[in-house]
Amino acid sequence: MKEVKNWLNIAVRGTVLIYLPLALLFYWSYQSVFSMGPGIHWIFIVLYLLVFLRWLIAKYRHQCIEEEVQSFDSLDRLIEQGRFEVLDKRQAEMTVRPTFDTPFNLILDDKIDLYYADESLRIEGPKHYITILSKNIRGEESLWTRKSMSSLKFIYMAFIVLLPVLMDSNLVWSMNVLRHNTFSSVSEEVEAVSETVSGNALENTMNGGYAVETDEYTFYVEDHMDLVRTDKQFENAEYLIQREGGHGIRNLNVVGEWLYFTKGETIERMKLDGSEHTTLFSLSFPSEMQIYGNGIYFSTWQDDNSIYRMDLNGQNLEQLIDIRAYSFSIHDDRLLVSHEKQGQAVVESFDLNGEDPEIVLDSYAENLMVWDGYYYYLGDESLLYRSEIGEDSDPELLVDTHVSAYMPTEQGVVFALSSLSEGYSGEGIYMMSTDGGDEELLSASSSVEGLAKVGDAVLFTVEESYGEHTLKRIDLESGRTDVLESAKQ
Repeated sequence: MKEVKNWLNIAVRGTVLIYLPLALLFYWSYQSVFSMGPGIHWIFIVLYLLVFLRWLIAKYRHQCIEEEVQSFDSLDRLIEQGRFEVLDKRQAEMTVRPTFDTPFNLILDDKIDLYYADESLRIEGPKHYITILSKNIRGEESLWTRKSMSSLKFIYMAFIVLLPVLMDSNLVWSMNVLRHNTFSSVSEEVEAVSETVSGNALENTMNGGYAVETDEYTFYVEDHMDLVRTDKQFENAEYLIQREGGHGIRNLNVVGEWLYFTKGETIERMKLDGSEHTTLFSLSFPSEMQIYGNGIYFSTWQDDNSIYRMDLNGQNLEQLIDIRAYSFSIHDDRLLVSHEKQGQAVVESFDLNGEDPEIVLDSYAENLMVWDGYYYYLGDESLLYRSEIGEDSDPELLVDTHVSAYMPTEQGVVFALSSLSEGYSGEGIYMMSTDGGDEELLSASSSVEGLAKVGDAVLFTVEESYGEHTLKRIDLESGRTDVLESAKQ
């Protein structure tokens, strides 16, 4: 029973006075330096608490050993030379404590009792201290030799033990974010045209951002690799970027005279004429990049799809919402984030600083868009739904088969059906009324990708054969489909 009480005493003191303060200090320091949490799963926190307590109890549990000594009279001088302090001494008894091993000697019971009788010395106390004291008495090892060896062993063991935690944490990613914010710079500062202007229409953004338009030009992606600028009639196309391979271009956004886009793991920008091309971000693959006001918003798999924001010049990168997002969109000064909360799929609305959360949908939702008082989204099994904003009613099922892409328009909802056997590319393009009725086939094209709305038309890409893509345009007013000539011709 005494042994169990001794172990419990060590465990409680170690948890409350050592482990928890150090854990809180680590979290606070990490948050202060990197402006984000360390991202360590609670299972690891509990696991390492158990490992720490097992080590602590094994090292400091109460133990009793005996040593043979010739005399008791000279022990106090020998003990003090070994960095132990004599607290009390009687004729055949002595109580000492270590003056090293801070902070453990201040938090845990550190008193050692010595009893001498018939040239035998019984030593009782924490195992770690009586082991060192016993070796000092026998003259086998000095404290400083042991201390240097213990320090090296401790460093090695700490590295091995903490390696899984470091791998699970965001330490490397956080250091990269800090480095990015320290060294990022641009030759020309860009400011938002308005605090409430988006860099692209939401229906384009949620479909990969393969096209964007200004009053004078239309920009679009050709063959995934090339970036093209053309006039509004699609008659004078020219390449801004032309490549044979590499990561695809997507997430086009326009701010004033600047065109923003992603290319693999980078966020880049250039003037609308293709000049002053520069990279703003190159840490990981950004997803669903959207520009709203003065902010570039995106999620990244490197940090479990948390939501990030930086300014239009690639500076002030910060974790906005520490959440594992399925998808997110921006509408009317709010971030609409689809994620799992307490085991339930929800859509939660946040302000642009990642605060003021409010659940607006109790459903799994991807590619969520807002149109004419409704949320439109792809739910389970990629079925298309809509829910009335602000109403506690069941969602309406609009398309009861797999949808690869969709977009609400003034003319109706345009959508492509999935072909699961062909990598979820679209099979045919259809249009229906916004309430799910009057469905009609617009194009029987197969392997449809990259829906994008420009003016009263929808652009899309068709893979005619392996590696060969054709860009087409559907006029939503007339229903006519045209093949757009490649800018290469």
